[in-house]
Amino acid sequence: MNIEKAKQIPIEFVLQKLNHLPSKIRGNDSWYLSPFREEKTSSFKVNTKINKWYDHGIQKGGNLVDLIIEMYHFSISETLHFLEDFDDEISIFSFQKQKALVKNDAKKDTTIKINKVIDIQHFALKEYLENRKIYLYEDEPNLKEVHFQINNKKYFGIGFKNNTDGFEIRSKYSKICIGKKDVTLLVKGYKNKLRVFEGFFDYLSFKNAFKLDSDFLVLNSLTLINRCDEILSKYDGIELYFDNDEAGNQQTMLTLEKFKNAKDCRVFYKGFKDLNDYLTNLPLR
Repeated sequence: MNIEKAKQIPIEFVLQKLNHLPSKIRGNDSWYLSPFREEKTSSFKVNTKINKWYDHGIQKGGNLVDLIIEMYHFSISETLHFLEDFDDEISIFSFQKQKALVKNDAKKDTTIKINKVIDIQHFALKEYLENRKIYLYEDEPNLKEVHFQINNKKYFGIGFKNNTDGFEIRSKYSKICIGKKDVTLLVKGYKNKLRVFEGFFDYLSFKNAFKLDSDFLVLNSLTLINRCDEILSKYDGIELYFDNDEAGNQQTMLTLEKFKNAKDCRVFYKGFKDLNDYLTNLPLR
């Protein structure tokens, strides 16, 4: 571990591991109660874009190395040794460096390899879900933390498994599919009701906002609904939750014409792009 490498570790990751959580987030700025003293109003700011902190109470700031020295009065060598444990957890998966890289690498003629599939554990993925108002996700069997590589470069993201064992991968910086593109049918045993969503964030948004159960069909691509006639024909009632855009309008109309027991449910999020957009714009309670 050297100083430059230590500076690349996200400050908010280290603070979380030390049980310091932000009291508010405004854009790239996360505000905390100061780790240096007791206070009731958050005066300690972390800018996640540049990975720097500033404490308004002591009018001092800097990088992660500066922070650990200030907190524990360590020497440089003691600080670097202290940060080695944190680096071990994220050394090959720097969430801040994934922007644009996954998209560019995935365009190249290469094989994408999945290295590990686990329950969602990484703080950055949890933060991404919670920023999109998805809090109830731990019991979703198809939702995983997927570590993968493209052209020998390693990445990670939220993976949603489809019916043919492929994964839709999402993170703050990436949106790709690993494996065969397919739908995800979640059978709960409710033959009288099927709810259909374009993507898995809309499905998760519904589960978080309405907490109603049924069978669920996540298309993972709107065009895949053309393969789903056999699935849809098995249900007494079909609820459609597509995007409020031209493609969503067209596919809703076609499905309503084909299945007379189908219902357009976009009235719940009229005026919003999709169900997740509606959820993220709900006023705080």
